[in-house]
Amino acid sequence: MNLLPLKYFFTAAALIVTTGIAAAANITEIKSYHSTISSGRQGAPLNLTMEANYNNAVTNAPLMVMIHQYSGSTGLFDQVRPNAQAVRDQGFFAITVAMRGRESSDGVRDSGGLEIYDIYDAVEAAKAQYGNLINPDNINISGYSGGGGNTMSALTKFPDYFRTGSAFYGMSDYGYDLINGWYHNGATSGRTPQLDADIGNPSSPTNTLVTSRYMARASDLASRNNPYSEIHLFVDSDEPICPPINDTSYRDKAIAAASFTGEFNKIILHIGQAGTYHDFNGNGTNEVNEQQYWPHSTMNPDQQQAGIAWYIGRVLNGSIPAPVLKASDNLFVAGFVRTKKFSFFVGDGQNGAGSLIYSLTNNVKSFTFHLQSPYAVTGKLTVETSDMSGQTVNLLRNGLLTATFTGGGTYQVTGIGNHETVRLALQAPPSRSLTQKEPHRANASTGLLHINAE
Repeated sequence: MNLLPLKYFFTAAALIVTTGIAAAANITEIKSYHSTISSGRQGAPLNLTMEANYNNAVTNAPLMVMIHQYSGSTGLFDQVRPNAQAVRDQGFFAITVAMRGRESSDGVRDSGGLEIYDIYDAVEAAKAQYGNLINPDNINISGYSGGGGNTMSALTKFPDYFRTGSAFYGMSDYGYDLINGWYHNGATSGRTPQLDADIGNPSSPTNTLVTSRYMARASDLASRNNPYSEIHLFVDSDEPICPPINDTSYRDKAIAAASFTGEFNKIILHIGQAGTYHDFNGNGTNEVNEQQYWPHSTMNPDQQQAGIAWYIGRVLNGSIPAPVLKASDNLFVAGFVRTKKFSFFVGDGQNGAGSLIYSLTNNVKSFTFHLQSPYAVTGKLTVETSDMSGQTVNLLRNGLLTATFTGGGTYQVTGIGNHETVRLALQAPPSRSLTQKEPHRANASTGLLHINAE
């Protein structure tokens, strides 16, 4: 990997900050935004909160989403603020997203369910609210502990959205795996009652709804969705609360599903060891922000720097490309997935999982759904059809024509059953007889007839 020394991106950030207006200022503010998928009282969208840390003289800044730890209802912005301001000072626009029911956000916490969608809504709201201060195509995400788990999940549920992701001692499975899932391996340190309340007790596999809820939160099952983002997983070898198995399973299950060798080389595992350093700036000195060890506590900026230094300079100089979705793939939908071309929800988005085989062309968009979780739910598909604008599109379900519509916007199909294939295909223009076509032209050398193309 082509890494840049620390001195590079500190200089780059300084250049960005000093190119603004004379009255440049660092700003910290709380902003509200609405959920686009969940409603609260009287049908109004949930009102959610985020904290923004930015310099008002820095335009077109890459955005860094900061995700707080698995914790109570308050104090989360305060704990993450030093980290957010540290990346702000290096040239980022930083937002800290409060999960549902925390920091005055509406809704009820759900431990990695629909609250993951709030991350996407927060970014889209920030782009709309702050305009040219944010580069809308350079979105990155980082989180700690529970926030590390949410980072892993967001990278699989929005596979073509983030350029980079860094998860510090996160969990990739809340409890679906009855041995290595967090409920059974780490959360026993006082966190299982909260999981019982949010999701249920996974120790009763005959409860198909609870099993399906945990499957919808198992990002290691869905890690194969994202070969696009540069993903860094940071965890110590002696981490007791979110053990390294969360990180190795995330990487290894992606590699096991690879369609070619090296497809998931962008998932990079960092197993921390006390007293181990990486000399980022090449000065031959072990410095506090170079130690490759991340104890499970409130992350301080030096510890964070020792992780994100692996990629932050390349984010700032734009050399990490924006993700581009494959034209076809087989995704594991853990609850839901949203891409720039389509979205798919299994059940309500947190009570089921399945595979989605898709193929996208300008003429045909095909989706086949296979339910993998035991609880009986159906799927909901929303497709972007701007490349079919103004043309008649046929909707076929298991080969049967069920509707036609004019392409150009988003189109939604609900109640998609197990093993069902949905196809959106451009309607072929009506055929015309030879007498209606242009006159035939004979080929002098072969005698074959050529018909002018329509």
